[in-house]
Amino acid sequence: MDNSNNKIECKFCTNGYALFREHNTIYCKLIVECINKSKYKKYIFGDNSYKNTLSYYIGAFWLDDKYTKNIIINPKINNIDFMKMFSKCLSYSSMIKDFDKIYSINFEEPAIDYKGSILIKGLDALTSIHFLRMLELELHNGLKRNFIRKEENLNSKIKGKIDFSNHIKKNIMTARNDRVYCSYFDYDINCLENRILKKALKICYSNIGSIYNSFSCMTFFSEVSDELHFYELHNIKLNPLYKKYKLLIKLAINIIKLKRYKDSNKENYAPPFYIDMSLLFEKYVYALLDDSLKNKNAKILYQEVYSRHKLKPDFIIKCNGYDYIADTKYKSSCNNGINIEDIRQLSGYGRVESIVKEFTNDIENYIPNCIIIYPSDDSNNKIIDFEKKEQISDLVKFYKLGVSLPVLD
Repeated sequence: MDNSNNKIECKFCTNGYALFREHNTIYCKLIVECINKSKYKKYIFGDNSYKNTLSYYIGAFWLDDKYTKNIIINPKINNIDFMKMFSKCLSYSSMIKDFDKIYSINFEEPAIDYKGSILIKGLDALTSIHFLRMLELELHNGLKRNFIRKEENLNSKIKGKIDFSNHIKKNIMTARNDRVYCSYFDYDINCLENRILKKALKICYSNIGSIYNSFSCMTFFSEVSDELHFYELHNIKLNPLYKKYKLLIKLAINIIKLKRYKDSNKENYAPPFYIDMSLLFEKYVYALLDDSLKNKNAKILYQEVYSRHKLKPDFIIKCNGYDYIADTKYKSSCNNGINIEDIRQLSGYGRVESIVKEFTNDIENYIPNCIIIYPSDDSNNKIIDFEKKEQISDLVKFYKLGVSLPVLD
């Protein structure tokens, strides 16, 4: 949507909301002032606050503590299917570990009216796919067990400790001298953690069951109860031995909260959330690189830190005939030309001794191949094909390569 349209900005002045696309420049002084005062300024403007240009984040944000003003930022690429990008990334287990850094949902703030934006349609699928992929990996080791408190009227034995209050009511007063009412802990699969996972799994199946086979996961939960009270989500204490369960449980709780949140609000209303499209594009390119080079015995180093200056190129690609220092740039402007700052950044990586040594010990005479990977409008570039790279004029061993992003049918 064209941010220069005065009608959009007048809606903010009169109704307290505005719709934009990534990278739009905002000309309305009131909107700029509200964003600069907002706790979400670093997401909305990023490093562009000095020129009032939106950053790489899409989503919906409240701009004031009274929840009367909000801004919705849609993707800059028309009909982009960011859910397909998520699915592609999550098909690789190596990318799941820190995937929660790409997006965030805020259940502590009131719902925002998304005005029919495509963002709201992807929220259920986003959390569901992330959860299911993590759950599938965890279930390779089976479900975890934990201690749960049980109460039982035992026959002529004591387990744990005697619950005297219930023992008097149920046994002493009824002359059941052969019984002892006890309270004890049992190491069981039917623990709170697994009941939360089962509840979230059922919600996921209702959300995306037709496009994702989550039924196979359900067989692991046959001995887990369906009983779960909402207040229990706030009382959970994870077993420190199960650190990997921590994020999985967090995702499951988010899915349960999102279902409850949306059920209690009107249509088109959902919690504030954001997606870092630049980081999502980076992960998406990583997945495409894995696809492209998996049969070429390649080694892809992702976000490795080099030198005392802590320089961190996106990718170091080591493969016979495919040796590159690669950086992703989520910028459509790369279709026409490369930003000089991007060239300087990537060229700088090529002068770092420890990076050059990834390719050769002859550091005095070796010039690394540098390549910038960016979103392309060409629908024929759906994969990473290094044969389609373009030489950047006047630069030695410096290339650019476009890749098209999936769009909605």
